[in-house]
Amino acid sequence: MRKRKLIFLGLLLMAVGLVSIAHLFKPPLEDGCTGVGYLSSNRAITNVHAVKVVVEPLLGRHQVYGIFQLDREKCPPGQPVILTVVGAGKYCEATNPVGQQFEGIEAAPGYYLSQHYIRTRTAVWLSIQGMLEQLKQPQNWTLTYAQ
Repeated sequence: MRKRKLIFLGLLLMAVGLVSIAHLFKPPLEDGCTGVGYLSSNRAITNVHAVKVVVEPLLGRHQVYGIFQLDREKCPPGQPVILTVVGAGKYCEATNPVGQQFEGIEAAPGYYLSQHYIRTRTAVWLSIQGMLEQLKQPQNWTLTYAQ
């Protein structure tokens, strides 16, 4: 009787583990940010590429992000922006200021640095698809804002 319980428990744990792994490797659902109507339509739109990209998804959450240098007057802290990452989609968010110096980068006078993340699960999924090198390229990360 005891042997049956151990076998049942082992099978149950294995099934839970397989379901968890399957959930991790399925394509992530995105927020569905199209950007339509998110930014002010009566102002000029500006695109800025990342100055640095950190892609280390195996180190845990918040280890896949881009750092952008933004003009303090044209894009003040807290302003709505759209983060577009080739292959990962669009994210509607607000600027996330991290100061004048961050990760070995110093912002020019009148500018500040802003850090923007994508989901770790999205980065893992892209690496499985062979797109990790594409994700590491700063020109594939764009922050769009209305001036």
